[in-house]
This record gives sequence, C-alpha cells and structure tokens, in this order.
Amino acid sequence: MLKEKKDGEMLLIFGEDARIYEGILKARLPELEVVTAVDLDEALPHIDQVEIILAWRLPDELLRRAGNLRWFASQAAGNEHLVNNSNLPPEVTLTKTTIYGEMMREYLFSYLLYFAREIPRYQRAQREKTWSPARPERLSGKVMGVLGLGAVGREIARGAKYFGMTVLGVNRSFTPVECVDEVFSVADLHRMIPRLDYLVNVLPLTDKTRGILGEKEFLLLRDGAFFVNMGRGKTIDEDGLSRVLARGKIRAVLDVFASEPLAADSPLWEMENVMITPHVSGINIPEEICENFMENYGRWRRGEGLYGLVDRALGY
Repeated sequence: MLKEKKDGEMLLIFGEDARIYEGILKARLPELEVVTAVDLDEALPHIDQVEIILAWRLPDELLRRAGNLRWFASQAAGNEHLVNNSNLPPEVTLTKTTIYGEMMREYLFSYLLYFAREIPRYQRAQREKTWSPARPERLSGKVMGVLGLGAVGREIARGAKYFGMTVLGVNRSFTPVECVDEVFSVADLHRMIPRLDYLVNVLPLTDKTRGILGEKEFLLLRDGAFFVNMGRGKTIDEDGLSRVLARGKIRAVLDVFASEPLAADSPLWEMENVMITPHVSGINIPEEICENFMENYGRWRRGEGLYGLVDRALGY
C-alpha cells in the first residue's frame, strides 16, 4: 500500500554518473528536490532526509542511515543485492528499471546474425583478399528457447517471431505468453532443451534459479546449438558449461559470469566456439533510465502502482 505523498520530497541520485541524471531530472521535475553523490562522503549529509533513492547500488552504511526512505528506484534489472539486504526495510518500495528489454534484444540478434550470416568468415576473406561466398544459415525456421519470460524475455520472443523462429519458453507461473509458442515449467527443461537451436538465459538470480543449468542440461542441446547468457552468471554451472564447450558440441555467447571480471585464467577466453563480452547486453543510458523513472514518479505522486515493482519474496 503506497503512503500518502507530500510536497518537497527529496531524491538522492547516487553513482558515478549522478550529475548526468541530475541535469536531466531537474529540468523535467522541478517540483522534486534533487541531491547527488558519487561516493559515501557526499551522500552522508543528505541520507537521513531522502525519501527516494535512484541508484545502481548503495553502500550498506548509507542504507542503514536512510531512515526516511520510502522508495528505492534501482537503475538495474537484477537486484539480488537489494532483495536480500537486511539494511533495506521491507516497507520500502523497491522497483527495478524496465527499459533493458529492447537493448538486450538488439544485443542478442546482433550476435545471432553475426554467426548465421558468416561474418567472421567474410572478415577473414577480406583480410586475405579472397572471394569466398558461403551459404548462410537462416534464423527463420529455427527454434529458440527463452529462460525467463519477464520484460526482457518477452522482448526477445517478439524479436524471434519477427525472424520467423519458433519460440519455446520457461517461466515460473507456467502461463501463456505473447509470441511464445509453448511454455514449459522448470521441471520440464529436459523436454524443451533437446528441441532447441538457441538457448537464451535471461533469468534473474534467486535461490530457485541458482545453478539451474549445468553440464547435464548443456549436453541435451543439439550439436552446434548456441547458448547465450545475458541473465546472471550464477544461474549456470560455469565449470559444467566449460566442459561441454571444450568438447566442441555447442557454441556460446557469454555476457555474464559467476565472478566479474572473468578471471584471466578462465579456459573460456581461448575457446574458438565462445564469444565473450564484458556484461554489456544491457547498459545504463541515463536519458532512458530517467524517462523510466519520471513515468514511475508520476505514478508515485498519484498513488498508483509502480512499474517494475520487485517482489522480494520471489527475488525479482
């Protein structure tokens, strides 16, 4: 239940880009008092007064002192560090940013098309000055499985249907989802995975999703299938994935890892069937996050339900 709002609320924007966010929001929300901090020392003079925080992360010392806090507007999509944080009282509203779906869809299909259209081959041919046509793969007719059918997963499913793919998906509620041809429960993963050409993981990290994909599941994939991880690194068994990849059975595009940055001695770096990116499938763009925040702030002021509300009992 949202509390009655009053005039003069104070927003703290915390993080290295706080001044950028401040410039955007002050111009668009003049009624909101905005303070910024790039570190703990800058935040301390304000922390006991702020009612709203817009941040990616916040030091626990600041959370403990935020006695007037009513809404934590996270800039992130995954918030396990806040969901399980005892320093964030249960009565504080927690929301996640919900603008990453389109961006992550672009990331996914840029790599799928990169390999399907034989771009690495043509790059090599250009360097060697050889004329080497190849017959490309088609995304049309392929089968994609999406683990996690929230805002991001639904955007991915829309993209897959645009390319003429069959979409299978897994969600907790086992309910139909637009653009998803068949929905499976987690218990039925073993039935879904062998049908896939592409397995895409966008699951949040919770107690139930931790390590949900291991060597056994990756071995169920068809030879030559792709695994793409854009969710959380700890939702998979990285060692088990490495063993399957080392056999050359499948290929992978990996954007998230159990420990980041990925250790220099990880065998994943040197595998030719692996593409590694440094957690960039969904990047903070201040203008987009501010639009998301402003829409929610309007709802907050009107006492309406907020977009991206995090259910801490579920973990996302």
